[in-house]
Amino acid sequence: MLLSLPNQRVPTPACKGTTINAVKAYRIQRIKGGMKFTCTQCEHSVSTLDFDAKAGNLRTQAATVINDHATKAHHVPMVVSPSDSQQRSWR
Repeated sequence: MLLSLPNQRVPTPACKGTTINAVKAYRIQRIKGGMKFTCTQCEHSVSTLDFDAKAGNLRTQAATVINDHATKAHHVPMVVSPSDSQQRSWR
């Protein structure tokens, strides 16, 4: 559900019918003490255990690193959701 200010239209996603599974560059698996993020193109992986919570959300840090890997190693384009760009403009 997208939230908007009163009297403001919420943009419709440009790619109707595309699901997050079709564009996500990683798989997530629960492991003891955290989560493991594995590249969908190869066996490269990172874990939330690899990061420091002082630097921010552990899942966000792991997803950022695995997305960066997919972009650099496999030339997978970085997908930014409409809500993400909207949130950045509000900050």
